[in-house]
Amino acid sequence: MNDEEMHKMYLTHFLYKNGIIEPKPKVKENKKSDSKEVKIFLVNGKTLYFDNVSSTKELRENGRSVLLIKHFDDETNKKRISCFDLNKENIIGYSIDDEL
Repeated sequence: MNDEEMHKMYLTHFLYKNGIIEPKPKVKENKKSDSKEVKIFLVNGKTLYFDNVSSTKELRENGRSVLLIKHFDDETNKKRISCFDLNKENIIGYSIDDEL
């Protein structure tokens, strides 16, 4: 391992250890093949991950934006709809990744 790789590995470890960046959750084996992954980026640098997402919808009315995420929650073993007010100051943005 050269010095550049060693420095990168040390820096990554430091960032994870100090909570500056969060590791991406491990991909679940029982994940549906046609599902999407949604990430909500927060102003504090953290990211909320949703997998097993069946659909998303952004609603806009009177200058307000809301993101609805329809997903399967593994902790409760139930289908859920999560709602995020995109106009809140603690939300920077979001991304939706389709499975390849």
